[in-house]
Amino acid sequence: MAKDYASLAKQIVENVGGEENVISLTHCVTRLRFKLKDESKANKDALVALKGVIQVVQAGGQYQVVIGNEVTDVYDAVLANTNVKAAGEGGLAKVEKRESVLGTSFVSIVSGIFMPFMGAMSAAGLIKGFLVLFVTLGLLSKESSTYTILYAAGDSVFYFLPIFLGYTAGKTFGAKPFISMMIASALVYPNIVALNGAEGVSFFGLPVNMISYTSSVLPIVAACFVQAKVEGVLYKYIPKLLANTLIPVITALILIPLTFLVVGPVTSILGDIISSIIMFFMNLASPVAGFLMASLWPVMIIFGVHWAFVPIALNAMQTLGYDFILPLTVGCNFGIGAAALAIFLKTKNQDLKETAGSATISALIGGVTEPAVYGCLLPYKLPMIIVCLVNGIGGIFLGLFHVVRETQVAVNILTLPAIYAVYGPWAIVAIVISLVGSFTLTYMIGFNDKMLEKK
Repeated sequence: MAKDYASLAKQIVENVGGEENVISLTHCVTRLRFKLKDESKANKDALVALKGVIQVVQAGGQYQVVIGNEVTDVYDAVLANTNVKAAGEGGLAKVEKRESVLGTSFVSIVSGIFMPFMGAMSAAGLIKGFLVLFVTLGLLSKESSTYTILYAAGDSVFYFLPIFLGYTAGKTFGAKPFISMMIASALVYPNIVALNGAEGVSFFGLPVNMISYTSSVLPIVAACFVQAKVEGVLYKYIPKLLANTLIPVITALILIPLTFLVVGPVTSILGDIISSIIMFFMNLASPVAGFLMASLWPVMIIFGVHWAFVPIALNAMQTLGYDFILPLTVGCNFGIGAAALAIFLKTKNQDLKETAGSATISALIGGVTEPAVYGCLLPYKLPMIIVCLVNGIGGIFLGLFHVVRETQVAVNILTLPAIYAVYGPWAIVAIVISLVGSFTLTYMIGFNDKMLEKK
């Protein structure tokens, strides 16, 4: 990986069509995600040839440049050395010039909302996972103050999830993010939480259906979408001299009551319906669902569409108390990493060995699989097919035995004890299947250095 991030950043921007062709930029764990005015102006071949660029993917309404583990450094260099703006920057004064959210990709929106705080969510989930393990082993009592403090650390992100979502959804939709956080904070305000389920609650005589907004996803996301529209209208008609004073208070006075009266109850019902439908089909053919979800997960990673399952999983945890979707993929990181390890051990090509070695560490220890998928599996095809099929076999067991999780836990070798505590023993079985099966088959029949000549 080139260490001259400034130079690499300038070359990337030049080859996506220049600064004038970039609408906005965001990033995920491994990718720079450009929103371009005209994707035909980008030079994909030149981008892929750059030292430090793994691959280029056009998906989800974005032009995605896959960097790998150093994506944050390159992202910061782009913003520091060019006039490219981060997604959500530029303010609402220009909101009328923005493309309608309904005209953009769902996956792009979801990744923009959830990706920024996935690190905090993974850390919180890992703490909760180890707490479950420590309590189960008798190493820690739930009655101890130590447990209370650590549980607060692990549960805080999930309890106050609407506030995190308020900031990121506000930026994604082009709303004022701190007003979005204000709306979210009202939803989880202690006196409001105390009214959950209460009858006779009203707002100026209008009945309010008080539901639980802690850990909720859809209500605040929908509220931020409406907020962006309301602010866009207000900025058109309120003079700039008064805008900064009047618009925040008008927006808050409209959106907070509207969310309690309409947006929250409607999206809560919608969330229940979505969870019920998915649960119905999962119960109808859970082994098939497990096979399809696990086998297709590496393919979904390629196009970034795996992000579409994040809000569904979080909504299931809020409405049902557990997630039954993403547990089906618990073995996938291990299968991908194991195949990369097999290639690392078998190849004599030093460049590929370097790529496969770093990709193995990234997948098995960091839980980041794009370097392995793009650098080791896709170029030689057969390893990718092997990983998909072996992961699918593990997914059958996960679906058959209805493996679920009650909290978010990062998936890598270091978190195996927490995975066992949260997911249960069948998750470990699926991981072993993916790990052993992918490594063995890739090493034996899935790869040899002759494939380098064909490539």
